[in-house]
Amino acid sequence: MKLIAVFLVLSMVVLMAEPADGFIGWLIKGAISGTLELFGLLLAIRRRFGDLQQEQLEQLEQQQQQEQQQQLEKRAQFLRLG
Repeated sequence: MKLIAVFLVLSMVVLMAEPADGFIGWLIKGAISGTLELFGLLLAIRRRFGDLQQEQLEQLEQQQQQEQQQQLEKRAQFLRLG
């Protein structure tokens, strides 16, 4: 009988507690803030990776333009000499 009374009293204490004051509220807030930070980190990584890809694409295009320019110069020299 005492065990039942203790269980009921403790249940009432838990049910009457404010959610923000308890451990569960702290866990929920921590999980939400951790999730938001993780998404922010993933977004920053995605943006940085996109920037790197864009830089590599620009470098490749620049190399192709230089190669085309060199080929045109070689053709022009060949035509002048020929």
